[in-house]
This record gives sequence, C-alpha cells and structure tokens, in this order.
Amino acid sequence: MTTQMERKTTARLSDKEMEKIYRIRQRFYWEMDFISRCRERKLEEIGLCNLPYQTLPEEKKLLDLAYELYNNMEDSNTTYNVTLDLVIDEIERRIQDNRIVTAAEPPGNPRVVIIIEDGIVSTVLASDPDIQIDIIELDRNYADSELRSSTYDAALKEPGLQNCSYSLHVPGYEQEMETEVDE
Repeated sequence: MTTQMERKTTARLSDKEMEKIYRIRQRFYWEMDFISRCRERKLEEIGLCNLPYQTLPEEKKLLDLAYELYNNMEDSNTTYNVTLDLVIDEIERRIQDNRIVTAAEPPGNPRVVIIIEDGIVSTVLASDPDIQIDIIELDRNYADSELRSSTYDAALKEPGLQNCSYSLHVPGYEQEMETEVDE
C-alpha cells in the first residue's frame, strides 16, 4: 500500500516584500544594539550620560534621528561599535545643547530637594533618579575668599550647568525667600 503525501505549500512573498521585512528586522536589531550600547556606556560612565535611559525604547523621534545619523556615518572602514559610539556622542551633544527634546520628559521642571540640619546635609531627594547632585559647602571658617571665588568660577564654567532659580525655606521663620534668575 502506498500513501501519497500532500505537498505543503508556503506563501510566496515578492522580492519587494522580502526586502521590506528584512529592513524592519534590521532596524529592530539595530535599535536593540543602540539601546544596549547606551546603557553600557552609562554603566562605564562614557560620554555625557544624559540620555533618557529609562524611557529610551519609547523615544521614537530620538531613535529615528539616531538611526538616520548611523546610516549617514556608516563606513566600511569603521567598526560597527565605533560608529554606534559616534552616534551616541552626537545625540548626547544635541541633548546637552537643547537641540533634542525627549518625549518622555517628566511633567514640570525636574526638582531637587536638599535638607540641611545644623550645616550638615541630611537628605537629598530628586524627581529624576539619573540626576547628579553636587553639593559644595563654602564654610567661612575653612575657605578663604580666593578658594571661594575659584570654586564659583569653576562651577560657572562647567559645560551643561546653568544658573537657575531656587526657593530657600527656613522653617520657623515666617517668610519664604525666593530668587529669580536674570535672563
């Protein structure tokens, strides 16, 4: 007794459809590499480390720009990872220069709250877990005017930092003191 096996047919795709699927997969894998490399650089503290790491997979405009930059920078004489690093460096520079606004910015301005008791910092809170907070105390008993002046000069010259308004609360006093930044 002989049995006949039915021939299974598969759907055939045109070359154009196959190319489209290939490009979609290529882009997907590139995004995975890009996001992974961004996170590696943050852990290694390479570059400016100012990307929105927590929401990076949802940052479609940023990912589109990064992919466009990658395609423009891609060169057969440069390794894949070096080109990725160059793209990340450029994205970080654009974020620093406010040429890119990320979609997932937290509502309102980022906030930092520092609680000082008797001249000692006891608590520091921030609305953004990736924000770096540097606290410099210039105690008149330990820092002369030259050291105080050079500290201000160094902070004002640091790239990416800008003067901003703040509120000073002194519980027990009736008035709240606020400062505004002159623009």
